[in-house]
Amino acid sequence: MHQSGGIRGCGDSRERTGRWLEDGFPKIGWKFAGIEDYGEEGLLCQMCGHAKRRFLHVMTHDEVPEVLALGLQCAELLEQDWYRPAKRERRYEDDLRVRKDWPGKRWKLSSQGNSYVNVREFNITIWDKGGAGFGVTIKLQNKFDGSFEINGKKLYRTLEEAKAGALVAFIYARKKFASLE
Repeated sequence: MHQSGGIRGCGDSRERTGRWLEDGFPKIGWKFAGIEDYGEEGLLCQMCGHAKRRFLHVMTHDEVPEVLALGLQCAELLEQDWYRPAKRERRYEDDLRVRKDWPGKRWKLSSQGNSYVNVREFNITIWDKGGAGFGVTIKLQNKFDGSFEINGKKLYRTLEEAKAGALVAFIYARKKFASLE
């Protein structure tokens, strides 16, 4: 399926289409630059032109001045990686769910009196800095050996502001941890 004669791209067609047919257009050596959410309407994959996708992988190439937005299958082919693009897409979708659900998170109180919540294998704790404000610390859940810990530098005036700010810190920590994997 991933041989040059059998490249299908994102659609269900058995025939190659779009830029796959362009002689001289690079089919390898592309680099991931991000994921974009095109909403319910979606956007056609700019490589195969087949499938409308909500989430498109933004890819760059040293020899191509434009940036392409691609469906998952075309991103896998151009990146020559059949694992990471799907993993990134799943994580991106999960981050959207976390953002949507964040306001309803049920925070607990630790034995030291700090608010905390466990989210997606991370422990997020808000510390009262004794009148200076509230800070956020993120650790891997159930790992207290310091193997992965981020102490936010920002101080928040109120506990509620810190809980809202903890979402940004969580998304950052999750990306940072993923880059270490």
